[in-house]
Amino acid sequence: MVVQPLNVFADSISDMEKEKQSVTQKKSSVEKDIETKQAEMNQIVSDVKTVSDNLNRVSKEIKETNEKLKEQTKKVKSEEAQVKRLENEIAALEKQIAERQVVLEKRARAIQTSGSSNSYLTILLQAEDFGDFIDRANLVQVLVSADQEIMTKQKNDQELLDQKQVDSEKKLAELNRLAKQIAVTKNNLESQKAEQNELILTLAAKKDKTEQEKALLETQKGQLTGEEQKLLSNISDAYAEEQRKKEAAAKKAIEDQRKKVAAERAEAQAEASTAGSAAQAGNGNETAIAPPAYTPPASNGSMFIRPAQGILTSGFSDRVNPVTGQYESHKGQDIAAGGTVQVVAAAEGKVVFAGYGAPGSGYGGYGYVVEIDHGNGYQTLYAHMRAGSLNVTAGQQVMQGQAIGIMGSTGQSTGQHLHFEIHLNGVPIDPAPYL
Repeated sequence: MVVQPLNVFADSISDMEKEKQSVTQKKSSVEKDIETKQAEMNQIVSDVKTVSDNLNRVSKEIKETNEKLKEQTKKVKSEEAQVKRLENEIAALEKQIAERQVVLEKRARAIQTSGSSNSYLTILLQAEDFGDFIDRANLVQVLVSADQEIMTKQKNDQELLDQKQVDSEKKLAELNRLAKQIAVTKNNLESQKAEQNELILTLAAKKDKTEQEKALLETQKGQLTGEEQKLLSNISDAYAEEQRKKEAAAKKAIEDQRKKVAAERAEAQAEASTAGSAAQAGNGNETAIAPPAYTPPASNGSMFIRPAQGILTSGFSDRVNPVTGQYESHKGQDIAAGGTVQVVAAAEGKVVFAGYGAPGSGYGGYGYVVEIDHGNGYQTLYAHMRAGSLNVTAGQQVMQGQAIGIMGSTGQSTGQHLHFEIHLNGVPIDPAPYL
């Protein structure tokens, strides 16, 4: 929203009131936008906290994973050392198997060279006597046992070799699986960390933009407030000028009335004097007739006095209510002043009400208020007085100028002032001509 310059020198109070109402509405709209931006800021702060918590969690998991990776690296090195030892054992077994294989091959060639596959039987049959047969039998047994032992070792070593090779392959596969699993976990965590970092940067940029937008709205609000204050000042000056003119007119009317009464009185006295002389000339015994007592016409201009000292800030007119922002009728005068300011009865009368204007009481919004009945259909009302300052009670008779309380800012009020009303037969009228 771009704030356009406003004409604070409108041609009439009504125009200025309407222009001020427009400024107030724009200001209200800007204030709502500021509240919206503040809500967005609060949400961003909440989101930043959530993302920061997630980032801390992920960073902690990455740290724990790195620790696990270190431990696993140690295990891998240990397993690699075992695999190395296993490879050495496999190499030793392969060497032993090869050596035995050579022995077996030699034995096979020896049997083949003897020309018979039944060489052990041939050795026995070549015995010269029974003793030689026993010796040869023992020799054959030794040879057979040696061959069987070599064959058994060869078989066992071959099986052990196969088992160690299987174990080596399993351990290597397990190491590869664990390494891959840790790598995947670490990669996922690093990705999450990158995502959270990006979110934080995005939220930071969004926060900066929202702060700039809010600052712009605050500037606009300040401009509107300045325009509003200018209009209020102009309206106050206009009311003061209007009041001055009314007071001057009222004084002139009173003076004219006084002159008219004096002229009428002089004329009446002259007529009475002439009539008396004529009667005396006609009959010296007649008594002169005195002129009737003069009763001046009722004059409201001298009935009330100003109820408090201060500056007139708002008169009897339609205006924008500074509290509610609604365009409505202002039923009296606002007199403002600082410090402790006495409020006095504008005329003699009887107190109708003295207390706090609670909702539904007929005095709602007036704060601490006093109403006085002066007879002949006239009542006065004094509103927004200081709490605890009321000096009168309902039913009490008061004299003109008697202190009834202290100026305040209770009820629907934006600052210390007295709201003063004059009612005639229950209807609010403009106090200006009566003061």
